[in-house]
Amino acid sequence: MFLIAASQVDEVRDALPVLAQVAGVYVAYLVAAALLGAATGRAARLPTSGRRTVIFSLGTRNSFVVLPLVLALGPEWNVAAVVIVFQSLFELFGMVAYLWIVPRYLVPENAANTQDSAGNE
Repeated sequence: MFLIAASQVDEVRDALPVLAQVAGVYVAYLVAAALLGAATGRAARLPTSGRRTVIFSLGTRNSFVVLPLVLALGPEWNVAAVVIVFQSLFELFGMVAYLWIVPRYLVPENAANTQDSAGNE
């Protein structure tokens, strides 16, 4: 992934204004996906591992699937390729952040066991 990104350095430099705009969208998506995944897992009464799985599944948009296709496009599509590479890097770093944030704050180890005897959280 980093080799692909490094091969696009000149295009990245040219696309910095666009990347600044999409970075905010990518961060907002990661935050919204984590919160929505936590709420969905809780509503479905999933165990801790299931709740975490929902969060991670929502957080990845599979930009790696389209990356080879975008890299095969002609030079007139360079900005699109850079945006997809940037999205892929954001997903990677977002998953690293999730590894730290999700078990500590969103779905701690005892999250599925916080119901009282009436079944309320």
